[in-house]
Amino acid sequence: MTSTLQRLLSAGVIHAGDGIAFHFKGNDFQAAVCAGGLISHCTWNSAPVLQDKIAFSTLTDWCDTCIQELLSEYVTRFSSWKRVRHVATGTPLSQLREKVRDAAVPDACNCAAVQCERRKVLQLELQVRDLQLQMQSQSSRAPSVFADDNPFRLRF
Repeated sequence: MTSTLQRLLSAGVIHAGDGIAFHFKGNDFQAAVCAGGLISHCTWNSAPVLQDKIAFSTLTDWCDTCIQELLSEYVTRFSSWKRVRHVATGTPLSQLREKVRDAAVPDACNCAAVQCERRKVLQLELQVRDLQLQMQSQSSRAPSVFADDNPFRLRF
């Protein structure tokens, strides 16, 4: 069965890599919709979070995890589809979902093996992002001129 996010991707309403976001009690959460309708690259107030989760398969899982695990809040009447917006257009996902609800969108391969491989790719992307952040922080702390500590180097 194809997820709603996958249907939105297949219909061209959203694209892989597009950002989604929601605001809850003064906190901003963002993520990217990836191939297969997976949600990854999560941030909370612009800081990377939920790295251990790699990807979420539903919008509700992502929102609930952000609210419950990061804010320690437990809400029962949070409508993910109405509150989460497509960053590029500012449109709530509920409106985008209505565009493809009755449209005949061909089912994309959603088999477990493909989803597993997509999660592995996302995990590697997150590791690369973390390494880039480490390199940036190290380069900002590194001295700009290195002292020549080799006593055997010939100097002319």
